[in-house]
Amino acid sequence: MNDMVALLERWQLDIKAVRERMYSAPTPRERERWHAMWLLSRGWTANQVAEALERDAHTIGAWVEDLREKGPSGLTFEQTGGSPPSSMRRKKRR
Repeated sequence: MNDMVALLERWQLDIKAVRERMYSAPTPRERERWHAMWLLSRGWTANQVAEALERDAHTIGAWVEDLREKGPSGLTFEQTGGSPPSSMRRKKRR
């Protein structure tokens, strides 16, 4: 059995559910992560997925590990840098 399929089953997911999450994820980064999981569940290697998504293989491995440890919430994208959203910026006084 494909290790990814077993991992998905652990979190009560199947290939169809992963595909649905891939299309319904709220951000492009989350869609990319679910796309990687879908490809892996279809039998692709981490190297093949990395090449297709133009990522490093260790990045794909890190996403798999996040899923393994945290379940679907591990693939949620969290902003970690850059400017804060405009709603959090202070208004400048004139």
